[in-house]
Amino acid sequence: MKLVMILAVAIMASTDAKAFDVECSEFRPLMQDRQLKRPEKPFCASSYLPFTDSLDFDTCRREVQQFKASVEKYLACVESESKQAVAEYNDVVASFNRRAQQ
Repeated sequence: MKLVMILAVAIMASTDAKAFDVECSEFRPLMQDRQLKRPEKPFCASSYLPFTDSLDFDTCRREVQQFKASVEKYLACVESESKQAVAEYNDVVASFNRRAQQ
């Protein structure tokens, strides 16, 4: 157990924080991609046909609830990405200003 903890700390220390992005990993087809993939809409909710029975209704309802949970996670991810972008911008401006004052 201690070995696992030591390895985890070593990996986190040697990896850029943006590369070790657990919050958004569900929405990145490849971890190194910056592009985020939105959650897939449940097909059953947009069908024009009525539900065939209560099982069909319950199955679709569960899919819609899962979609809602995925959208909430996606929004948290986008918020995190936004904060990272602002922080990166502020770092660039501060670096530029330091260089301009030399």
